Amino acid sequence: MRTAHGILAGLALLGAGCVSMTPEQRLSHDIFLDAAGHCESRYHTLHVDQVDLDGNVKVHADADSRGEIRQFTACYRDTIKDRVDSLKKSGKTVPDLLTKEPDVELD
Repeated sequence: MRTAHGILAGLALLGAGCVSMTPEQRLSHDIFLDAAGHCESRYHTLHVDQVDLDGNVKVHADADSRGEIRQFTACYRDTIKDRVDSLKKSGKTVPDLLTKEPDVELD
């Protein structure tokens, strides 16, 4: 539950910034947030602290449980790629931000 509150708090803080985002930036950021939340729910020892507008993610680990960072990173990037493939299949334009491989940083 703490995770959901953290993501919601982050979304609330970004609300003011989202007003000035282009539709492409908003779509990209929504996909980044969805992917981060999806992977955070799969890897319970890692917690998303921040997702920036370029898709880079900062996470922290419970105690000494840093062993899932590689799997989390692969999950995050694969989830974004899956969403990009879905956009392409539906004939929609893929924003440039979604074609770059985002970084995942463990604090």
